[in-house]
Amino acid sequence: MRHRSEIEGLRALAVVPVVLFHAWVPGFRGGFAGVDVFFVITGYLITRSILENIAQRTFTLREFYERRARRILPALFPMLLTSITLAWALMTPPDFRKFAQATVASTMFVANMLFARKTGYFDDDEGYGPLLHLWTLSVEEQFYIVFPLLVLALVKLRSSAPAQSGRLMLVTFSLLATASFAAGLFLRTNDPALAFFVLPTRAWELLVGAVCAVLPAARERGWGALAGVAMILAGYVVCDPSAIPGSALLLPVIGTALVLRYAAPENLVGKLLGIAPLTAIGAASYGIYLWHNPLLGMLDYVWLGEPPSWIVGATIMLAVLLGFASLYLIERPVRNRSVLGRPVALITGCGALLTLVLLPGLAGHWRKLEPRSAPVSAELGNHAPPKERVWQIIPPGNAPLRYIVYGDSFARQYFPALTEHYGEGALLTSPGCLGLPGLTNFRDRSDAARDCASRPDRLARLVRDRNIKTVIWAQRWEREMFDTATLQSVGRSSGTGWTTVAQGIERVRTALPPDTRLIIIANAPTAAAAGDAMEGGYLRCLAYINVVCPTSYRIDRAEGHRINPLLAAKASRLPGTLYFDPAQVLCDAKGCALMRQGKAVYHDWTHLTEWSAQAVIRRFAEENPVL
Repeated sequence: MRHRSEIEGLRALAVVPVVLFHAWVPGFRGGFAGVDVFFVITGYLITRSILENIAQRTFTLREFYERRARRILPALFPMLLTSITLAWALMTPPDFRKFAQATVASTMFVANMLFARKTGYFDDDEGYGPLLHLWTLSVEEQFYIVFPLLVLALVKLRSSAPAQSGRLMLVTFSLLATASFAAGLFLRTNDPALAFFVLPTRAWELLVGAVCAVLPAARERGWGALAGVAMILAGYVVCDPSAIPGSALLLPVIGTALVLRYAAPENLVGKLLGIAPLTAIGAASYGIYLWHNPLLGMLDYVWLGEPPSWIVGATIMLAVLLGFASLYLIERPVRNRSVLGRPVALITGCGALLTLVLLPGLAGHWRKLEPRSAPVSAELGNHAPPKERVWQIIPPGNAPLRYIVYGDSFARQYFPALTEHYGEGALLTSPGCLGLPGLTNFRDRSDAARDCASRPDRLARLVRDRNIKTVIWAQRWEREMFDTATLQSVGRSSGTGWTTVAQGIERVRTALPPDTRLIIIANAPTAAAAGDAMEGGYLRCLAYINVVCPTSYRIDRAEGHRINPLLAAKASRLPGTLYFDPAQVLCDAKGCALMRQGKAVYHDWTHLTEWSAQAVIRRFAEENPVL
């Protein structure tokens, strides 16, 4: 296939905005759309290569997949091995486990499916973040598996009507691209992460490139290529992370198609994209793309806030240097067969590298390999109470139950310690849910919102059905609340919304049998109240290299310091209702603790460690010896 220098320049036009987007450079909020430019280029080149080889009767699936392996694998594995080493040195155990999962998924080219289920591309999920960009490789590899088979099937169909061959491919690719684009728009409203990451909703960009390759050769049209570049640049400005996938991506995708069709060495765009600096960056774009996000992600992991521009610039330069090193030391020698020339050597070499990456990845997932911070984590007791993902426990049968723990994750964290003190009880909690009759902290009509709204009725029924004598109600009480009928805000629970919140609490109390004792546990102080450095808990704070982690903070900054007195006053006026404040254990006259007796108080930004939850319940049991 004839080399087109303007395509190398186009690759540079794609990779630079992506790098600057991940480097938090102002003005590049839409730079992530560079990956869509890459997709179109990939679809075009792959289709051209397959069709030309078929025309020359030299195409085989084995040769095709070997060429893809030479292009992708040898450069990928060293980056993954280096990245997991950095993650081992820098990350906390929970984040390292996520990183290990991302490593394994990336080597298997299913990272897009992992991220679709576990995170979003624009979310702040630190464990996955440094490898999040590898979803694009997974999409491309999955495309490589099915696309050659589709082309071969169409070629077989065209053998009976050669004159219709081009038209058949053009129609097929166009219909599939349209269906893929429509599927992305449809799925975005129900599952935006899935719509963003998976092949069926991103294949349209690759297929647009395939359409460009199938169309008859176009005459050189400088204005068309210039319009294409303008559309690409406009896409980088217009594309908004909150609306992706969406119609805005048509700008960079169609723009790329126009450049591929109409750019030529003789016109302005071809000359601009063919200049040496752009073609050099374009040639190294794969390596630069591989290395930039792990380096920037690790920098983000160890630096609280926005890093100084010189550090960001140095990190980008390191990524560029590693990208060129990858090109000259790995990619070109392997593609030219001066290294790993024979297929057996390629399989052996890639298999060895795959093993070196997979072993620590799998060991990290299974917790057989712990990061460097694991001993510190163990010393701090930096882990959640047992069964932190269990939200509901209702003992089977009809026998009466002594107590039930009700609320959200702030309630669930106390349940293991409560069972140690009081024996078997029930647990009825839901993540992030503060549901009161007619009120909720959810501002939508999702399944989670409906489930949250149903909780007060479920509690009342369960208490009556199982003759439960004590309800222990714990929440993250400091919330903005909404009317369930209109979804209109009634204000924060400690502010203008308190009157309606208080009425809701009273209605929950009234719905319980009169002889039921209700114990309201106040809002825990939380680590987030200490500032951004503590949002991930004390161990996470220790990973930052530019802050000194606090061990306490002023009590007037505690998350519940406004609503807790209101809860206490309300409880005192309700029949059969008691109030307990965990701040009496977690705070004193000097402030609220983040570290106490050498132990971490919080394992993340809001939730207690097992050690501190047990300390709170010990005091609770002193005040309530019998339930």
